[in-house]
Amino acid sequence: MENQASQYTTEYEILDLAKLKLYQQFHGLAPVLGAVRFRIEEQKQPEQVVTEVKIMENREQGEGGDKEGFRTDGRVFYLSPSRIRSDFLKDSDFLCRELLHMLSHCLLGHPFEAWRVEPKERKAWESDCDEKAWALTEELWGKAIPEKPPVDDHSLWGQKPDEREKAFWQGQGEKLLRSGNPRRKRKAGTAKRNRIQRLVPAAGQRGDYRSILRGLSSYREDSRLNLDEFQYSWYTYGLEMYGNMPLIEPLEYSEERKIADLVIVIDTSGSCEKELVRVFLEETRGILEQERLFFRSFCLHLIQCDNQIQRDDCIHSREEFEKYLEHLEIRGGGGTDFRPAFARIEELRQQGELRDLQGILYFTDGCGWYPKREPDYQVWFVMLNGHFDAIDMPDWVHRLVLEERKT
Repeated sequence: MENQASQYTTEYEILDLAKLKLYQQFHGLAPVLGAVRFRIEEQKQPEQVVTEVKIMENREQGEGGDKEGFRTDGRVFYLSPSRIRSDFLKDSDFLCRELLHMLSHCLLGHPFEAWRVEPKERKAWESDCDEKAWALTEELWGKAIPEKPPVDDHSLWGQKPDEREKAFWQGQGEKLLRSGNPRRKRKAGTAKRNRIQRLVPAAGQRGDYRSILRGLSSYREDSRLNLDEFQYSWYTYGLEMYGNMPLIEPLEYSEERKIADLVIVIDTSGSCEKELVRVFLEETRGILEQERLFFRSFCLHLIQCDNQIQRDDCIHSREEFEKYLEHLEIRGGGGTDFRPAFARIEELRQQGELRDLQGILYFTDGCGWYPKREPDYQVWFVMLNGHFDAIDMPDWVHRLVLEERKT
């Protein structure tokens, strides 16, 4: 490594300048820049076995092109010395944006997910990854980037990842996206939150929470007095004439549109805030009770999940819901993976529960690993304004964006 550093002294100095600029402009990037190893070397054939689809790509495109010379496996950034020099001479910011683009691939987990992709789908998937990485780069950069050329080849992607490494990158990505613009430092004395009073739909948000909850209901017979069809005259006449013997029994069942089964999933990853979760659940419970949206007999699963299921509580009554909130305990703290929650819901359905499930609510920031297949029920992601990421979000996810009202 010492020989390499002495061989490419100028290139390492350029790289250090670019990294320093990123440190200065993006304070939240310090952990990820510190975790990456940078290695400057001439372009070599990757040690890993290149997939057939990658070989075909190289034949079609020809060796070379803008993306040649930069690559990463999520652990090490391999950079070509000639490419560093030429890109730095174009514009010092140009090299910074390229490094940020490669970091975005890692933050979005692309090098760690490539092994799941079928060879025939690899080319289209990599193109989609580049678009998402540029979108995140632009978000972190804080302004539009007019030119978005290919930056790195993806020939080192594909090894099954170390789960701790994968969780680290995902956790760092979530922190960056939740913290808002990473260029800004938090002002002294502002770290402490004011008490949150309510969560309300953000400005410009279509619809409202009440209508969304009503949309998760279905028609079913409910055991309650049907006042619309009940004939009071005959009923009271029988009581007057025969004492406690009404002539016509009251209709005790009516067709109602309410919720029989519901799942609320709470993202309990590293930056989960207990107070926010409590306010969200209290707001949800309040609407459900005010609108009388639950059937007399209902099943509500409250699932806590980070990158695995932490707990699953089944609620059957208002009293149980109140008790859950009174003794609310948040478990988790890892990265975010949405797949275990969806797998748990499917498991419950296979066991005969949640037969009337119309949809689920997922309180999250949207930054995590999604299932490949669209579920056959509505999926609503409830997120805080300015603290969510929609870059990787599938089309089948509906979004409700809320904002805080504080005292």
